[in-house]
Amino acid sequence: MKYLLALKLIVLAGILSCSKPERIVPGEPVKVIIWEFGGLPGMQAWTKQAVAGFNASRDDIEIELEQRDWATQRESLISTTILGDGPDIVRVHHKYSVEFGQLGGLYPLDSFEDFHKIKDLIIDNVWEQVYYDGRYYGIPVTMAPFILAINTSILSEYNLEVPETWEDFEELGSFLSERGIHAFTMPGGVNLDTAYRFLPLLMKAGGRVFDQNWTKSAFNGPAGIAALEFLVNLKKNGFMPAASAAYRFDENAAHWSSGKAALSIEGPWWQNATSGNYGFDLNKLALAPVPRPLKKIGDSPSATLLDVFMMSITGYTPVPEYAWEVMKALYVEDPVWRAPNPDLGGIPTQKAAYENGIESDYIGLDVMAEEGKNSVGWPGHPSITEIQRHIADAVNIALVGTMTPKEALDQAAESVNEILSEY
Repeated sequence: MKYLLALKLIVLAGILSCSKPERIVPGEPVKVIIWEFGGLPGMQAWTKQAVAGFNASRDDIEIELEQRDWATQRESLISTTILGDGPDIVRVHHKYSVEFGQLGGLYPLDSFEDFHKIKDLIIDNVWEQVYYDGRYYGIPVTMAPFILAINTSILSEYNLEVPETWEDFEELGSFLSERGIHAFTMPGGVNLDTAYRFLPLLMKAGGRVFDQNWTKSAFNGPAGIAALEFLVNLKKNGFMPAASAAYRFDENAAHWSSGKAALSIEGPWWQNATSGNYGFDLNKLALAPVPRPLKKIGDSPSATLLDVFMMSITGYTPVPEYAWEVMKALYVEDPVWRAPNPDLGGIPTQKAAYENGIESDYIGLDVMAEEGKNSVGWPGHPSITEIQRHIADAVNIALVGTMTPKEALDQAAESVNEILSEY
């Protein structure tokens, strides 16, 4: 709690010391500022078009859009929250609902009288990702369940089945390695992509990042050790690329797209990333759940890792009612959110998107939707990005053989426990 108390005092001092320009001027449209962090080119293009259409149709509200780099969202939220001035609406990762909900940097959307109507439109379990201390701090717009991407041409050539368990996975690896093909590839370098490929295996094995009270690391428990041993054994046996411990996202995507590996743990973005950047033939792409161990290892239910992208109103906006109106018009009522579209980089959260008769270009939409029903996100801890880096480091260290999986995870857990003790 030391960190939060200090930051809250800084935020309060910033708010008290800042004077804001008047945003509601009689006879002029009210300006609503949106900062959209990240997004595929298709998502960014849609937003620009939607904003232009909204501005052309209204004379009472004018949207000002700024599209920003995904990696800068936390720093931007911290600085604007401290200053008490910045955008009115932001597109960010769901993990910030806790940190900035606590600090007052995000506005509780259940304050609006018609919030319950919006809530009813969206898949129930997704709301858990934007919830903190009895309040909702964002509208979940798209979600990304982590699934197994399959090059079907490799499996069909040898009449092979998609692995459902880790044991099946290893048998597949043994068969394909004799033919010069990797069963699996993943980014294993010192980057967050590595943590995002380890965690789906941990969760399928019944493991979690923290204990139930968020006071101690749990990723170094039996499920985490087994998941990392599984990955290390794949690499040692030649079932993964020898260079995978240095891969980032792009190197991994290139290796898989070239037909040198059959499987990778990915999400809804994989379809556009591989076809658009590497010319992969999408007729060869299929999706399946991430394999699990034959017997569950951890104490938690087996689950799928889920990322959620939310639209939030900032806690310091001087025009919350106008921002809410813009949010509903662009990110709830627009029909694009009821028609799954690979260009948007995630699958919709609205229930209507999965009704009978909905057509989509998404490959494996039924798999992603089903996996999304039994999903868990990264804990919304204020330091989760730093924690993810420690986990990624541990996976990388074990993959290169500097430490055993247990040693690497225990070392990371020590650092994470120190972080947890500060809250």
